[in-house]
Amino acid sequence: MATAEAPLREIIKSISFTKFPLRTIDTFFVAEKIEKPRLYCYPPPPPPLEQSQSSIRATAAGVPEDLANLPRLPTFDVKSLCILTALRFIDYDFDVEYTSEPDASPDKQLPFLLFCDGSVLCGKEIMGRLRGVVSGPSSTSDASDRKDSSAALERLWFPETDLPSELVYRTMAERNLVPAIEYMAWGDPVGRECIGVERYLGHYPGIIQSILGWIKSSEVIQDLKMMQPEYTAGNSMRLDGGTVYETAFHALDSLLVLFEDVGDSRMFLAGKRSLLDAVVFSCISVALDAPVDSPLRKALLCKNEYRRVLYYALRLRRLYFS
Repeated sequence: MATAEAPLREIIKSISFTKFPLRTIDTFFVAEKIEKPRLYCYPPPPPPLEQSQSSIRATAAGVPEDLANLPRLPTFDVKSLCILTALRFIDYDFDVEYTSEPDASPDKQLPFLLFCDGSVLCGKEIMGRLRGVVSGPSSTSDASDRKDSSAALERLWFPETDLPSELVYRTMAERNLVPAIEYMAWGDPVGRECIGVERYLGHYPGIIQSILGWIKSSEVIQDLKMMQPEYTAGNSMRLDGGTVYETAFHALDSLLVLFEDVGDSRMFLAGKRSLLDAVVFSCISVALDAPVDSPLRKALLCKNEYRRVLYYALRLRRLYFS
């Protein structure tokens, strides 16, 4: 039933075609045999990247030319990039398959990791395994032998880092930097069109893009509002993007102490490769490459206090994604 707060939205969501996948999708992990684990995630950002790279060269004075010539990111989605980076960090042996259809995933979200026996780990489960939270994959196969899956799972973890408070910093980054990237893609009007609609929904017809984009944007904004203390349940106040970015800057400023010793001899925030580095690197890289001049991107390119953060992201990008 339509509500007084959002009658049009409720009417559109009640239309039957919004309740089902808009395309018939063959389930990847049932029909396909693979030789090693495969990560399904969103595709790379569309070319060209020259605009982003030239902007970095022009705006960030003093950035060495060899760091300005950047390799292309493997995905435009921050959550996909985080997991992809984490798997690269631990030298995990896997393939990547690009898709823009989250409805093909067991939990209707990307990314997910498919094992050779047909069992699956979805995004949150992958991060749980990497954090050391032991949970088995969901099974889509009747096969009784799970040796391939078990062996692959045993390699899916991070060793302890040299930073005792790594968990605290990582949680802060996940709760403050990631929402800023989501707001950039779905909350900002410009970002919603050129990132949310064009990149996430660009494979649908135009009118469907607009409808699904509006619904997704409304859901993301509502989720972000619930994370802000000044907004309460049922509050009809508009979400202030400045508040979202301000929270992200507070988190980034708190992380600056970790960047003091980061350089050619010390590449990682936690002393060695960690989930903290995967999260921070992914957020910074997606913000830099986005076709939106967000406050976060401007600060990374223009403010001297964030120069080490910029160098850090560029070094890791060249090291792991060249």
